Amino acid sequence: MVQNRRLVTTRRINKEELCEDAVALCEVRVFLERYAMAVRMLRLCRVDEKTRRDLPGDVTYYGRVGGDATYWEQQMKDIRDFIESLPNESCKLLLYYHYVVGMTVERASEELDISRRNAFRLKKKALAFAAARLPEWQAKKARQSS
Repeated sequence: MVQNRRLVTTRRINKEELCEDAVALCEVRVFLERYAMAVRMLRLCRVDEKTRRDLPGDVTYYGRVGGDATYWEQQMKDIRDFIESLPNESCKLLLYYHYVVGMTVERASEELDISRRNAFRLKKKALAFAAARLPEWQAKKARQSS
């Protein structure tokens, strides 16, 4: 008696692909984490502006630690726009809560009314979506600005 055997094929993992995926995930994390950096830099800009205003008129102020406030505001807007461009609503919300609002993944899971474990799974899925979408979004943004 001959048994039917299923032919199981497994896809070999290409190390280069794995490295590219890891690099893409790192790039999207760095991109999203720039929101918190922009918030800090805007605070510095405000302190900088207040310091400059409080100095007597004859004193030259060489501060500008925070840089240009409009630049940081634009960075924040770009990150929010990118998150809004993602297709999945739950992924969008998790990334928004975590990177824009600054909530921990645990706190975001409470807001989304999902378990902590599912929130971390959703974050992983959302970052994968975002990593796949970021180059296309940046190219589109570059075309619009030129």
